[in-house]
Amino acid sequence: MNRTLISLLLLFIVPASGAHGESVLTLDQCIARSLKNGYAVQNASAQYRASKNTYEAARRRLRTSVSLSLDLPNYAQSLSNQFDPVAQQYKYFQLTTTRVQGAVTINQPILFTGGTLTVSDYVFGRDQTTGSASSKSGKDYFNNFLIEFRQPLFTTNTLRLGDERNALAFEQARADYAKNQLDIVYNVTESFYSAYQAAQRFDIVREQVRQNEESYQTAKRKFEFGLIPEVEALQSEVDLAGSQNDLLNASRDVERTKNALRLYMGMPSTEPVHLTAEVTYTPVQIDSQLVIESALAHRAEVMSAARSIQQRTLDIDAAKARSEFRIDVSATYGYNKSATDPNDLLDNYGRTRSAALSVSMPVFDWGAHSHEVQAAEVQFENALSTKEYVEAQVRQEILDLLGRINAAESRIRVLQKNVAVAQKGYDISIDRFRTGTISRNDLAQAQQRLTTTKLNSLNALIEYQLGVADLKRKTLFDLERRQPVVPVLEEE
Repeated sequence: MNRTLISLLLLFIVPASGAHGESVLTLDQCIARSLKNGYAVQNASAQYRASKNTYEAARRRLRTSVSLSLDLPNYAQSLSNQFDPVAQQYKYFQLTTTRVQGAVTINQPILFTGGTLTVSDYVFGRDQTTGSASSKSGKDYFNNFLIEFRQPLFTTNTLRLGDERNALAFEQARADYAKNQLDIVYNVTESFYSAYQAAQRFDIVREQVRQNEESYQTAKRKFEFGLIPEVEALQSEVDLAGSQNDLLNASRDVERTKNALRLYMGMPSTEPVHLTAEVTYTPVQIDSQLVIESALAHRAEVMSAARSIQQRTLDIDAAKARSEFRIDVSATYGYNKSATDPNDLLDNYGRTRSAALSVSMPVFDWGAHSHEVQAAEVQFENALSTKEYVEAQVRQEILDLLGRINAAESRIRVLQKNVAVAQKGYDISIDRFRTGTISRNDLAQAQQRLTTTKLNSLNALIEYQLGVADLKRKTLFDLERRQPVVPVLEEE
């Protein structure tokens, strides 16, 4: 493929920026679209909503609940073994029963004491027909109303334990939701800068192609006039072809990185996108002690380790509760009545009353209970060690990230000067090559130094931007506003 065809092909592979119908997006717009349409945020939101509904369901189970059960009707027909007084022996007769019944139960857990209060009412009506020798049929009705109170004493309040577990689980879900949001923002930022970096690299390589084209045309003319040997002209053509191949690879990288960004934003891969950004070096004042303290106070991993300690404390309480001295108090009061007429159910009813005091205590279990408690205590000690390790890990992670940012800053300062020097050196070299004072190899080296320096400067700048963005994610502190990070999405 000759040089003209390659150049034309490149024009079609990479359209001009801001072409008709092309979405021009900034970093903030990419983040906004990802938080609205991206799969990652939808998945994070779904997990949070599920956790929130689970927690809300557990909380509402501690409120008054009412249940109703009805049989309308309950019909049964079967053979029944009955005594026949005429024949003075047992015989099987057909028994038909139609029952209509209903039961209402009102249950109220008492979170403060761990007891329960239950109110229930059971009513049924029955129609029976027997096929015995006497062949009888009849109807009867029954009503049973009952109030029951149960209260454990001198033992762990299991209702409170369950409520605290649910609260800790929900707090963990909220922390995970916030962490997932920050991860999404950083991942989109990283993908955006990768795509932007690929586009800038394409521009740099395209400039290299232009420079090589100019060098080749100069070498070609000088060879035609016999000023340089043919091998130098051929080498210039080889360099041009190599840079054009690099441009093709750079164009593929542009599309690959844009596709990754489109995936975060929930965009179809066929939708054209152009990224715009002002990636400049703006020094950010970083107080290392402040950001480390912010990370230790707000990082999800640290808070999760702290909640794990609370969970292990509850596990110890639960293990002790499984085999400890306890007293259970229960009391019931109610009334019931059986009648052949439903209107008589509330007249002259009989009372139901009971009170019980139950005592239980461990006697001998081969030490099984003590081992359960010891296992829970070991887990508690391990949770304490884990929290210390996580805090040390987070502190070291922040220090490493600060070192990475400082290194990128130093590289930016040096490379910005190097780019200016390399550009000036190349401009001088191209003039000297035209006048014949340097060889083509000298020009190629100057051109390569310029390209490499530009790419290195771009890489350092992108690395610095990503480092600052990663620091915001890992410390939950906004360096620009000098305040803790505000949640990206409101809790649903």
